Amino acid sequence: MVKGRGAAVRAARIAVLGALLYAAQVSLSFLPNIELVTLLIVVFTRNLGKEGTAACFVYVCLTALTWGFGIWWFTYLAVWPLFSLLVYVLRKSGSPFVWAIVDGGFGLCFGALFAIPYIFFSPAYAFSYWISGIPFDIVHCAGNFMIALLLFKPLDAAMKKVLRLQRK
Repeated sequence: MVKGRGAAVRAARIAVLGALLYAAQVSLSFLPNIELVTLLIVVFTRNLGKEGTAACFVYVCLTALTWGFGIWWFTYLAVWPLFSLLVYVLRKSGSPFVWAIVDGGFGLCFGALFAIPYIFFSPAYAFSYWISGIPFDIVHCAGNFMIALLLFKPLDAAMKKVLRLQRK
């Protein structure tokens, strides 16, 4: 890599990774609560650390530009980078089963995390919002678990290969 161009390369990589997160979300948006974003954040953050977290912010901004800004957007702004930080703490594990559990647990907690802002308006509404979404959270959990179990190893290996090629 040419000296002095490292920051530009990192910025470009963050932009591309954020766009990939967005493309993954849009491409599966016809399936309720089945998504690749969670697993991709695991792969990006495990291999690139802070760049994976920064890609979350790009993803959240692209999502807001498409779907609009609402209360949900503030939750996205907190939830996805926080998930990336959790991944960073657990990044040493290369076990698909560990990541399937982490991704599934995140899917199961997603509705509860989205109910948090509503507590400030009405705790009863926040609780009912969370409870009514539990069936979707269960689907989210199962989908994330299976996707991570099946795709973690090949996606992580592909990411490592791309990074090796970039370093040459």
